[in-house]
Parts: sequence; structure tokens; C-alpha cells
Amino acid sequence: MPSTWTRRGLTSGASWIACADAQTQAQFLNDLDEGELLALPFLFEFWALDHQLPPEGDWRTWVIMGGRGAGKTRAGAEWVRSKVEGSRPLDAGACSRVALVGETIEQVREVMIFGDSGILACSPPDRRPDWEATRKRLVWPNGSIATVHTAHDPEGLRGPQFDAAWVDELAKWKRGQEAWDQLQFALRLGERPQVCVTTTPRNVDVLKALLKSPSTVTTHAPTEANAANLASSFLEEVRARYRGTRLGRQELDGVLLADAEGALWTSALLEAGRVREVPDLDRIVVGLDPATTSGAGSDECGIVAVGAQTKGSPQDWRAVVLADCTVQGATPNGWAQAAIAAMTRYGAD
Repeated sequence: MPSTWTRRGLTSGASWIACADAQTQAQFLNDLDEGELLALPFLFEFWALDHQLPPEGDWRTWVIMGGRGAGKTRAGAEWVRSKVEGSRPLDAGACSRVALVGETIEQVREVMIFGDSGILACSPPDRRPDWEATRKRLVWPNGSIATVHTAHDPEGLRGPQFDAAWVDELAKWKRGQEAWDQLQFALRLGERPQVCVTTTPRNVDVLKALLKSPSTVTTHAPTEANAANLASSFLEEVRARYRGTRLGRQELDGVLLADAEGALWTSALLEAGRVREVPDLDRIVVGLDPATTSGAGSDECGIVAVGAQTKGSPQDWRAVVLADCTVQGATPNGWAQAAIAAMTRYGAD
């Protein structure tokens, strides 16, 4: 690629070209020689979204948390490429022994290796590794090797040693902590072994502990961040079906929903109290808990719309939380307007 392109320029290149006029796009392509044109589809830094590129700094584990279809798998596959490939097809890369760890062998093979965004699909022809099925490993032209391991068999990580690892969907592993611990003991080659973890977040101990580690860095994106590569009907359907639900927050927004220590209202209690349809309500009110500060760094101003059934005997009374309209960083005028808007929207009295 043109020598004037920096890493920052590459990461914004695809967006710039996509938004440019036809003349600028044509000039850009005409300025590339044949080799650069052939290489362009495989220069991930040019096409990548911000959350798909590893952060700077001296980290041990990079966790990519995101919603379904946010581009996590592609980011993991490209990270492996960046570690094992050298400047030329036969040149050594930064790493030569990689662990590919998923929940099952089938998921490693069908998603991480052979998937549409897997390692083989992302690799240029002259650097594409060979799949040795009997040995469950990928072998690159420069001699680098990636072997398949699973969370169902943590003991399989005893013995091998690695200088890098790609871990997929850590939060859904049934033996997550055990497998993760065994992988850490195996990462003992090279000067700075690193791990890339791609996962949709779940409230599990192994992920929460990992995120608290000072050697962990995190990038995050919702499903919509990768909308250009997803069917529009998919986004419309899942948003219509799951918007505002806990499942939607987890699977689409990629948010780790964890309970605060000592929380009075736990996630389990809230889920148990969820209703599919709002019953006939006798009264609707908006509750307001003003923040004591204002501006960009202020506390949250709690605003909720709540309905109640108060007819009949007291044991039959019910209250339903209709919406959380909490705002942060607002001035008193701003949160007052938000409360009035909630009153109007839900017909509060």
C-alpha cells in the first residue's frame, strides 16, 4: 500500500473510500499497482472496525465483547494471522505455536477455522495454512502451527505449550474456569504470550474475573456496529423481538449484565418478575430521583414509569415497571424535560 499510509490512516481508509465520490474512488484504485490491488482485500487494518483492532500497550489478554454478528470471529481470525504471518509468505511471524480453543472440536473447526469469518477464509492464497484433520491442526507455509483444543477437555491443554491463543465464546463454556486455568499454564513460550478472547458476555465468574485483571484490555461493540455486513431483515427482526429485554442487552448490545455486590434487586429476581403483557392499569406514575450534581460528569437521575392495579383486595394489587427512563449528564432542566416526556409517553397522571 502507499508508504504514506499510517496505521491510523489504514483503519479509517475503508470508511473514507466508502463515503468518497465516484471520481475519488476511481483515482484511489487507479493509483494502486497490481500487487497492491491483490493485497487490498487481505489488509484487515484497512477494513476493520475500531473494536476489531487490538489496543496498544503491554497487555496479556484482549477481550472482544460484542453482540451477535458484531464481527468478533473475524477479529479473532485476523489477530491470529497478524501473529503468525511474516512480511513474506515464508518469513517467520511473531508467534509460531498457537492454541485455538472453543467449547467443542466442531465449533473450533466450523467457526474458527472453516467459518465464513474463520482463519482460512481470511488468509490470502500464498499464506493460507493447510488443515491436517488427523492431527487437528493448521500448518502455515512458514512453519507456524495452530492446534485445536476444547473446553470440554481441559486436560488436553496439559503438555502443549504456546506463545499465543485465540479463545472463542469463553462465557458459554461449561468448564470455563478449569479450561482457562490450564491454558494459562500452557502459555509459556516467547517473550510475551498473549490471548485474544472473543465472546458474547454472560454473567459467569471466569469472564468477570478476567475483566478485572490489570493485564486485560477490552473492546466492545453492539450488533449494529457491523450492520453493513448483516442482513437488514435480521436486524429488524431481532430488534423488534428483543429490544428492551435482558436477552437483547446481552446478545445484541453485548453488555455484561452483572449484579452489584449486595444488590437488593438481583438479576434473578428481576427476571422472575418479568411479564409478557402489560395488564390493565388503574394508575400510572413517573418516579423521579434527581441527581445532586449536573453536567457531563454528574450522577444519574433516576426516572421510572410505573403502573399499578389497585382494585380489589390489597393482596391482589400489582405494580408493573413500564420503563426505565434514567438520564445521566443532564442539567436540572434536562432531567425535568426527560421526566415530563416519560409522563406524556406513558400517559401518567
